[in-house]
Amino acid sequence: MRIQTLANFLLFCGPALAAPTATDPPSTSSLGTLRVLKYNNLGPENSGMAAVLAYDELSKSEAQARCATIGENLYPLESAAQTDRSELDYQLAYLVYSGDIQSNSSFWISTNNSSSPCRAYSQSRKMVVSEPCSSKLRAICTSSVPPTTDNNRNVADKSKVVVTAENYTLTGYRDARSFRFLGIPFADPPVKELRFAPPVAFSGPKERDATTLSDGCIQVQSASGPGGDGAISEDCLYLNIYTPILPAESNHNSTPKPVAVYFYGGAFLGGSASLIDYDGGNFASRNDVVIVTVNYRVGALGWLTTGNLTTGNYGTRDQILALKWVNKHIAAFGGDPSRITIFGQSAGGQSVVALQSSTAARGLFSAAIAQSAPVDTPWYTRDIYSNVIVPQVAKAVGCNQTSSETALVSCLRSVPATKFLDNTTEFKNAFAVWGNALASDYLHTSPLLVAIEPLMPIVDSRAGVIDDQFYKLLADERLPNRVPTMFTTVTDEASFYVAQFVPSLGASQDALNLLINTTLPPKLAESVIRANVFLVNATDPDSTRNVAADALTHKQWSCAQSYLLRKGGQRVFPQLYEVEITQGHVQTNVGVPEVCSPNNVYNASCHSADVLPVWGTLNSKTKTVAPYYNQDDILHSQLLNDVWASFFHSHNPNPDQALLKLRGPAYASTYNIFVQNGYQVPEYRPEAPEVSLLGMPPSWIGNPGLSRKCAVFEDYGFTFQNANLTASS
Repeated sequence: MRIQTLANFLLFCGPALAAPTATDPPSTSSLGTLRVLKYNNLGPENSGMAAVLAYDELSKSEAQARCATIGENLYPLESAAQTDRSELDYQLAYLVYSGDIQSNSSFWISTNNSSSPCRAYSQSRKMVVSEPCSSKLRAICTSSVPPTTDNNRNVADKSKVVVTAENYTLTGYRDARSFRFLGIPFADPPVKELRFAPPVAFSGPKERDATTLSDGCIQVQSASGPGGDGAISEDCLYLNIYTPILPAESNHNSTPKPVAVYFYGGAFLGGSASLIDYDGGNFASRNDVVIVTVNYRVGALGWLTTGNLTTGNYGTRDQILALKWVNKHIAAFGGDPSRITIFGQSAGGQSVVALQSSTAARGLFSAAIAQSAPVDTPWYTRDIYSNVIVPQVAKAVGCNQTSSETALVSCLRSVPATKFLDNTTEFKNAFAVWGNALASDYLHTSPLLVAIEPLMPIVDSRAGVIDDQFYKLLADERLPNRVPTMFTTVTDEASFYVAQFVPSLGASQDALNLLINTTLPPKLAESVIRANVFLVNATDPDSTRNVAADALTHKQWSCAQSYLLRKGGQRVFPQLYEVEITQGHVQTNVGVPEVCSPNNVYNASCHSADVLPVWGTLNSKTKTVAPYYNQDDILHSQLLNDVWASFFHSHNPNPDQALLKLRGPAYASTYNIFVQNGYQVPEYRPEAPEVSLLGMPPSWIGNPGLSRKCAVFEDYGFTFQNANLTASS
């Protein structure tokens, strides 16, 4: 829904009110437990076998009717290609291993020119057998719906299904990879008096069509969002669910699945859960995980606080409310509310850190993955907003003539939401003014670094939303949410920024030193240059920028993270892992420097190069992105998807070896890595000489926390240590 004036009724009904149809979709109360079976190697062909397993034990005629109810037929196993038969065996073997079915189970299939009218597949005998037609067996149905891609998001009417989740009645649908429930509102539209206010649990109609993705929150179109047709709205607080299984309402006769809730990146200025990049169907089908993706407010509408009359941290509060919704409702979608992992990349990784630091989020999740979180940057304070940022925002949107905070808030809530788009001349000027002030008076860093994330969450100990700076909570062992955690970075985080904003400077140490002096605070720049640890390579024609990017990667990501994990992380987290990812795949080829894609000099694994490989969505995303580079690129995606899913299942990134062995060729590469070759991601030890480097194949890299490069930054102190900030607000 694009920005427009709506009647209050429409605001609360949103974009997805259920509409009556000639034939209402069936519900799980009548269908019993259903599972999507999709053998998924993440390849671009999307060619693995697909079926639907009906868990209820039925007669042959009942099984045929059950398949027909979901728009399918009994699966023609006897006439299926040998590859499909084998892939079905692998799928069923997994279900036996995971406890979803018994090893002696048999399943109705279609009859294929047999003298027996009733044929079934025996799991224990691995063969088709004749059965009395009155036997009560589970059924394997066909799956004739395609996988979702950015070229095909069509919803087949026959695939629709209704789930009742507490007080919600939601009509979702099935594609080849998962059941999908999209655009579920978890909060009232944050408009009028709810703009610049904490979110309120959704109070509108809860019988809804959940087959359409919602609009993105107010932001400028970018690679981070809002995606789709670019639609944005303040009415944006929706979440999406992708699940491999729908349990029967009356009998949850399947094993609840681990849940992973994702928070997107975008520098706290953009991002959207509607991007095809974050389609959860691959995690659901390949690794049996329920995925939830969440919209949260960004930009000024997500973070601005005026002082005493507004709370700030609206985006973080949105995330907390979404987690409460998931805890309450996810069991109806096959998820286990006691096994919820939060994960996110970039600002999403910082969001994970914020939630770990939040008393208000206590008990809402059981594990966490923070990807590429630039943890050198501290949280802001209420004073920073009220004294530095708010005056500039007020001026940019035309609210700078107000005489009181009450009048200011009233004005900010009344101007059109588009006024807060950050690509206007007024907002760009405002960014420059407060960025310079923050850099010089508060953060004591370069304005160039402040400009990457000009708006941030705040420490808010009174509300317990973010209790304190992360480094203090770790050092004092006061972190509210001590859960198993994996921290990850990519090898060349800062290349995305340096190559984008700095012209080529060849391979010159003088040019590098000039660039370091421009980018870093004077005393730190002097120390870095004097240490002689960042040196140009004369054989690299773009060495000046590449080495500068390496220095910034160490400062903002690798060294700051290593320091935090060493200074408290090992004591606080019950299980802790640190991983670096290399050989990534650029998330988009629009507006991204050449160094981030394969080239003849150096292919950097730039910031966000882990996103598509982790999600496996290069089998879904075809627009504004290069296809898989080669076969190793596919195998790398399999590896990362399996590592992440293993953590979701067991809080250990090393996949279950026995499980890998029985899952067949789609998992053979990961099996060879972890079983045949004995590779393991070790738990974090600060004294370990190396950390895991997940390339293809994976290897090891020197522990950055023990390097001379990090010693330079530690000696000077990180931004979170040198900033002039109050401890709380």
